[in-house]
Amino acid sequence: MTVIADLPELETGSLLAVNPLPREFWPEGAVQGYRIEYIAPNFSGGKRAVGGSVFVPAVDAQAPVLTWAHCTMGLNEHNAPSKVGLIPQERAHLAHWLRAGFVVAATDYEGLGTTEPHPYLDGEAIADDIIDIVRAVHSMDLKTDKRTVIAGFSQGGHGSLFAAALCTSYAPELELLGTVSLAPPVHILDFVREYTQDGAQKVHALIPTILSGLRTRRTEFTPETVLTPAGRALLDAAANASMQELDALCSATTNDKAGITGISSWGPLIEALESTSPPETRYDRPMWMCAGGADPVFTSAQGRKFSGGLADAGTQVTFRDFESLDHVALLEPAAREATRWAADLIGAAPAHATSGQRERSPDWDSRFGLLDVTGDGRIGLDDFRAHGLRLVQSFRRPLGDPVSTRVRRGYEQLARQLIQYCDTDGDGTVDPAEFRAAAAGTAQIAESAKDLVQAVIGLIDSDSDQVSRAQFRTVAAGLGIAADESDAIFARTDVDGSGQLSADEFAASVVDFLTGANPDSPGYWLFGRQG
Repeated sequence: MTVIADLPELETGSLLAVNPLPREFWPEGAVQGYRIEYIAPNFSGGKRAVGGSVFVPAVDAQAPVLTWAHCTMGLNEHNAPSKVGLIPQERAHLAHWLRAGFVVAATDYEGLGTTEPHPYLDGEAIADDIIDIVRAVHSMDLKTDKRTVIAGFSQGGHGSLFAAALCTSYAPELELLGTVSLAPPVHILDFVREYTQDGAQKVHALIPTILSGLRTRRTEFTPETVLTPAGRALLDAAANASMQELDALCSATTNDKAGITGISSWGPLIEALESTSPPETRYDRPMWMCAGGADPVFTSAQGRKFSGGLADAGTQVTFRDFESLDHVALLEPAAREATRWAADLIGAAPAHATSGQRERSPDWDSRFGLLDVTGDGRIGLDDFRAHGLRLVQSFRRPLGDPVSTRVRRGYEQLARQLIQYCDTDGDGTVDPAEFRAAAAGTAQIAESAKDLVQAVIGLIDSDSDQVSRAQFRTVAAGLGIAADESDAIFARTDVDGSGQLSADEFAASVVDFLTGANPDSPGYWLFGRQG
């Protein structure tokens, strides 16, 4: 089959090819199995062919679609589930969804099964792959309707969270019912720390996989500079070998020999992994999540904390702690419970997470409440990640395109500078008292604010750093701000009365809002209206 990597004339979700899938790859309960290729955005914003598998149960009526996101299979095109099969435990899990009457669409992810590279552990990059395969399935001659459930395990559980955040704005024609996230590595740095602190321990195969995969999206991330020749060999193997081959090589190498001991304290790795974490924010559809008590990838404690954060932010979340089970063993009981949960969603009208618009008043508490989008009483990276994600989604931009990436990283950098400036107790967040105690802004905050503002201006394809009133309305609308309010903000920010706003004027208003003496500063525009 010919793989076409750049097809700008085709819409994402377009079906490219359908071929029979070997029977040995089918889960029990499938009566048809196909390998397909379809169009999805690549991580840099273009379009590329993506492979996947489709499994069809014996159904007489229109069936809902489960879009399945698989666990770690490797980093190269030879590790695609549609070419080598899903792991047996995942096939057994999907058998439950087939029995429940779902057509199952299982993406390979970009760079697996088609042209490389694969952006491993980059949930935002594979989110559209998870969604667009559903669009492709609807182009097949199958009995399906628009009812959709997102589900994934491990790497796929992580990706499913990003797909859940994206789906209703990216593919509004689908009827997303909810999301199932099984053992998602939302704080993978904890895992890296656990498996790299003992120099005599054999290298865990996920460590070079993580290090190698992070380089795909982050050219500035260069782990080879801190590893030994043996460690660099493992990086190469992670990029080119199967997980089984990599595991054999790792089992013959210690952390000390690879230069991996203590790498969890390396600053570039910490920052890169922080950027892969999905925000603890409000999702607009229900979620079912689980962890295993014997699972080092997503521990029970992490599961309780993360699901609790989602609930506090307004997500309708069900969390299940399988206390005695490890990472893979939880797939079996999770299948039974998650399919019952999904059946309840199908039998009832979708319960969407909503809340009324918050009233603003000109005081510090209203500013804090606006910034604290997760609603946990503290300002942290997750809050600013959620702001950035919301704005990019409003422009229907692929999460991985360069402008989107710049905007979202800009929000993160501004959050880091604000935390550095305000966080007096050193816990990595800002509480209301710390926020109220802040005085005048710093040069670092001003610089980060300007970088972010320039990135946001790029969303409207401006060729300069001057923005008109009409252009600003476009950005403000994406932040939940009505046209009349947008015009008022514009007028207050346009201090020289030129009718055009510069990045400097925008940035000054943002800095004043965050750190200045005026609690009613128009700089709140960057954080919009929270509903």
